[in-house]
Amino acid sequence: MSARLFSLWSEYDGLPGAEVVYSANPDLLRKMGRDHHAAATHKPDLRLLDPEGKTVATMDTWATDWTEMGA
Repeated sequence: MSARLFSLWSEYDGLPGAEVVYSANPDLLRKMGRDHHAAATHKPDLRLLDPEGKTVATMDTWATDWTEMGA
């Protein structure tokens, strides 16, 4: 049985592509994203995707917390 993985996508202005981290635990990815965003001097745009590839939540450069999709 394979794990159903969520993904955290980090995109930085001026840099090509995105950095991606995978985990079966979406709460861990949310915490990692929020902590990194708060500490970063170069703030990324973040997206949390479910195992099917649908965006669950986002955090843009100027945000301080996640924005839920469909809310």
